[in-house]
Amino acid sequence: MAKKPRDLERLRRRLKAIPAAVRKEVFTALDKSADEMVALAKVLVPEETGALKSTIRKSPRVADFAIDIEAGGEATTKPVRDGASATYDYALGVEYGTLAGKRPAQPFFYVSYRANRKKVRPRTRRAITKAIKATKKG
Repeated sequence: MAKKPRDLERLRRRLKAIPAAVRKEVFTALDKSADEMVALAKVLVPEETGALKSTIRKSPRVADFAIDIEAGGEATTKPVRDGASATYDYALGVEYGTLAGKRPAQPFFYVSYRANRKKVRPRTRRAITKAIKATKKG
């Protein structure tokens, strides 16, 4: 069942109602979790040339309470074959392996996510509690 547009508007109104102090604490907690995930992914990624390792990064989306964590991009995009117009991002080939079986999967990205996801929610809840208590005292 699809969400109705009014549900989205309601969510946006509720997010805007969150005090700035709470927003700041939550974003700090999310940023710390993202740093840990990026660091672990960089440790786990197989290093042949170092190009893939250098593309693991985080990009904050402050308005959405989210931080995007990405790997790959222009530096790891290659043509499918010499002279071919189609391209692929070999970050996916490393993470999942190749269909031809020439490269077995060497997961680094989702392993890092799974290792860190259990810490994110409690850290975020603690940040919310801390910020709320601080605003009540002040």
